Amino acid sequence: MNITRGSAADIPALEPLWVAVHHQHAAAMPELGPYVSDAQTWEQQRAIYDDLFAKPDTVVLLAHVDGALVGYAVAHVVAARETWIYDTWVTGDRIGELEAIGVLPEHRGKGIGSALLDAVDGEFAALGVQDVVLGVLPGNVDAMRLYARRGFTPTWLYMSRFAGR
Repeated sequence: MNITRGSAADIPALEPLWVAVHHQHAAAMPELGPYVSDAQTWEQQRAIYDDLFAKPDTVVLLAHVDGALVGYAVAHVVAARETWIYDTWVTGDRIGELEAIGVLPEHRGKGIGSALLDAVDGEFAALGVQDVVLGVLPGNVDAMRLYARRGFTPTWLYMSRFAGR
């Protein structure tokens, strides 16, 4: 496995990886359904990535195994004053956010997610960023265990009431 830094030009290649994340979300918490279609989730996620890459300090890291793209991470940096963190916690002036991380199902459990997180940490360190946030569904226990092993702890929980449920 090798991890390389990508660019905005790599965004289209992330579609099957993001759709796999979307499927993981639905499997982890089926009670939150109905979920949007694969096409809709990608349309929305791609727009997020396009917006992020229009800003500085955004990175995409690509994990390849035998030349095939099997995982990725998108991370960016934002001013702490522009976040929900600023009014509650003492942090540095800038916050790193892991926007998304995904590994294809057949490659999970092989250390690829950890390697991507190591690479994200390296990117943030190079930018002088020590404080990092990420989002995870509470039902995605494997991801939560991975993040907890790396020092992440719950800080904020969104709750929802959707009419479609």
